[in-house]
Amino acid sequence: MPIFKPFYRSPVFFLGPAMLLASTFFVSVPAFSQEEILDPAAAQIATQVTAPEDAPILTLIKSGTIEGVKLLDKKDVLRFYQEYQGKFLWVREGRFSSDSKKLFALIRDSYTHGLNPENYQRTILSQMIDSKFSDEIEASKAELLMTNAVIHYGADISGMRISAKLVEADMGSWSKGVAAYSLLNVISRSDDPARVLSLLAPQDGEYESLRKELKNILDQYAENAKSDLAPIALSGLIRQGQSSPVVAQIRERLGVNVGENAQIYDEKLVEAVTKFQIDHGLKADGVIGPRTVQSLNEGPRDHLIKVLANLERRRWVRRPMPGRYVEVNIPAMWLRAVDNSRVEFEMPVIVGRKKRPTMSFVDEIVGIRFNPSWYVPDTIKKEDYLPALKKDPQALSEKGIAFRIKAEDGSGMVTVPPEEIDWESMSERDLKSIQMVQGPGAANALGVIRVLMPNRYDIYLHDTNTPSLFKKDDRAQSSGCVRLAEPRRIANFILGDNKHWSEDRLDSYLKAGKTREIPASHPLPVYLFYYTIWKDADGKLVYGQDIYALDKTLVNLLKNNGQIDFPML
Repeated sequence: MPIFKPFYRSPVFFLGPAMLLASTFFVSVPAFSQEEILDPAAAQIATQVTAPEDAPILTLIKSGTIEGVKLLDKKDVLRFYQEYQGKFLWVREGRFSSDSKKLFALIRDSYTHGLNPENYQRTILSQMIDSKFSDEIEASKAELLMTNAVIHYGADISGMRISAKLVEADMGSWSKGVAAYSLLNVISRSDDPARVLSLLAPQDGEYESLRKELKNILDQYAENAKSDLAPIALSGLIRQGQSSPVVAQIRERLGVNVGENAQIYDEKLVEAVTKFQIDHGLKADGVIGPRTVQSLNEGPRDHLIKVLANLERRRWVRRPMPGRYVEVNIPAMWLRAVDNSRVEFEMPVIVGRKKRPTMSFVDEIVGIRFNPSWYVPDTIKKEDYLPALKKDPQALSEKGIAFRIKAEDGSGMVTVPPEEIDWESMSERDLKSIQMVQGPGAANALGVIRVLMPNRYDIYLHDTNTPSLFKKDDRAQSSGCVRLAEPRRIANFILGDNKHWSEDRLDSYLKAGKTREIPASHPLPVYLFYYTIWKDADGKLVYGQDIYALDKTLVNLLKNNGQIDFPML
């Protein structure tokens, strides 16, 4: 089936010679040829005949507003209707066509995606959807109101609606939405415009499950999503056999019989807590701690916020995704390797702590560095190491970190003893100029394997010299990079297509102890997502934790901008 590729607002970028991840999104439209898929010029209207400049519809477009509604992408819309000879897409014989009514149904139900139908002229269109228009001026107004709704909906359903900077996401990694001119051109040649528009939304199972979850929340709680349950307050941990008044609250919350020994954490309640932990992406150890209590305290409104935030983020992803890639879900603290669009394996990871979060972005893996050196990032130099060095210039000696400064003759960097550096009067600029380097070895902070993925944030995947952190429930412990539980496995996945690659070769590189870079014969994309709801191995939705408190920020921004409108919020 031919696939049409509409062109997005954001610039094209490449993720390797074999995979073009442009700022585009594929839409199935059977009428298009392969040439039209690949050639932007072929997506233009075939005829070069333009409409008269005094055509009523063109005059209305130039005015910029219709019935008090500001027209979006006015230049693109004007260009389209000029090339379309001033003809109508939506109005036939003085009425909205059946295709228009199908489109209006999508707009009316856009709230099921977490959108606000009023942004797409729901009220005004509902008043005229069955009307007979008295003259060409009125028909032109109706035509342009529907066009405005379609291009606004198309952009919103296929990309970001707010600034990436406001939600700590990378601006260049995510879709900005389908462009108006491209969308109108596709629709003008389609026999099913509603299908074109509906296919701009993500088509994956996770997205549809989130839509169903949104509907369930709205149906169940109507306008009141506030929890009537008293919040559980706990400091410390509760283990099986221990007693606490909090235990009685947890029994009630999980529907476990209270009985005479309500405050004793017995085996039956441990089973219920363990299941709850599994369902919420927590360490399933049956120990009641802060993260378990945090999830227990979440009510319907909290779940609504999570669902809306995750629907939003899933629309940011440029599609189609490639068949082979690596993805990290930051809040879930796992990595998945995907091949032929199927998960090959999953592993735990350690991500950035709240004060040093792991950025959400898309990048390209180009190879592996074995036995890497570690160049200490500026943040760690400033916040962690400088205070220690002021107290004791030898504070980092056990870590084997060397200090390098620029040679006075400009010949390069020279190593100097730490006691010869004036740490007390160190300026931030001077500190940045000093290289702190930890050579390869067992103590190296990167372990013995680093994934090469150049990016502006200096965030990458790597091994670790502190594997004990993987035993923690809360694995948001790094300074921003992603530490791997099974670095050899991911190295084999990345280099597996290289000629003569094998486990023996990997072992030989590690045993040599020397730094060596091996480029991947087929570079592959890596996605660092921020999804606080995901599916487990059984396909069940898991309500995870918002480790950087970004969900509420995102939803509040959308709400304040009028981009969502739910009484429950």
